[in-house]
Amino acid sequence: MSYQDEDFFQFIINLRDVAKSVIIVEGKNDQIALEFWHIKSPIELLTHPWFEFIDYIMEKYPKGIQIILLLDADPQGREYVMKLKNEFRQFGYKVNTGFWIKMQRFHITCIEGLNSSQFQKLKRKHDLIYLDERERKKIVDE
Repeated sequence: MSYQDEDFFQFIINLRDVAKSVIIVEGKNDQIALEFWHIKSPIELLTHPWFEFIDYIMEKYPKGIQIILLLDADPQGREYVMKLKNEFRQFGYKVNTGFWIKMQRFHITCIEGLNSSQFQKLKRKHDLIYLDERERKKIVDE
C-alpha cells in the first residue's frame, strides 16, 4: 500500500471518528459520497437563505458540537466556507475546516467525487484492511 493511500485512509478514519460533530456539505451527492465511506456523523445539506440555514443548525445542534465544513474547493465553496466559519464562530460554535484543507491536499476539489469510479477501488482496499471481519465478509460476498 502506498504512503498516499495510507494517508488518505487515515484522513477517512479521522473524519469517521470525530465525536460530537455535524458535517455540512453543499448537496445530496456530497452526502452520498460521505456515506459511501461509512461516515456516520450527521450530515446537513447547505440550504439557502443563509440565515435560515444558520438558525436551523443552531436550533438542532448545541454549541458543544463541532461543525465540520466539507464544501467544494471551487470559488463558491471557498466563499461559503469563509462565510459559514465566521457566522458559526460568532455564535460560539467550534468550526473545523481542517478536513476541508486536507482534502485539497489530496487534490479533491469536489466532495461528491469521493464515490467516483477512481475511488471505488481505493475504498475496496480500505474496507478490506480497516473493517471488522463481519463487514469484510459482507463486501467480499457482494
